[in-house]
Amino acid sequence: MTSDQLSMFEGESIPAPRPSNAKPFNFSVSRTIAAPAEKIFDRWLIPTFIGNWMFGPKVGNEKVLDLKNEVRPKGEFTYKIQRDGREIICRGEYKVIDRPKRLSFSWQENDLEAGKVNVSFEQHEDKTKLKISVQVPQSLSDQLEKIKQQWTARCKALSVQLSK
Repeated sequence: MTSDQLSMFEGESIPAPRPSNAKPFNFSVSRTIAAPAEKIFDRWLIPTFIGNWMFGPKVGNEKVLDLKNEVRPKGEFTYKIQRDGREIICRGEYKVIDRPKRLSFSWQENDLEAGKVNVSFEQHEDKTKLKISVQVPQSLSDQLEKIKQQWTARCKALSVQLSK
């Protein structure tokens, strides 16, 4: 490259990489739901059901646009929604699918850093204790409370849907 060509890069800064040793934030949401573990587990994987509790007006000012799900370990999902007038793409990869006991996957909204979600299902007679553990990257610390509220609302919406 000539000096003229290189000069077009002057003054531009390349963002520093995020430190990989930054500790993520962790939180959990639990709820006991009057339904068998298998039924609750399936609500996490079948797009028709996902659109009825994970997103939409029961969770916030949202509208479901498209839900795609490849249910298998290392399978990917992509959920396209409209939240507060903006298009949001939630995507991730399934790490563990152990029906009806455990589900683990990555979770990323748009181009933000991905977090991790672990879900456990413990059946006790005719009820199931659902526990959602979320690992939020340090880079999203300013959105931690909003993320907690979203997962709490999702848990409640799932419980309400299954108790009908």
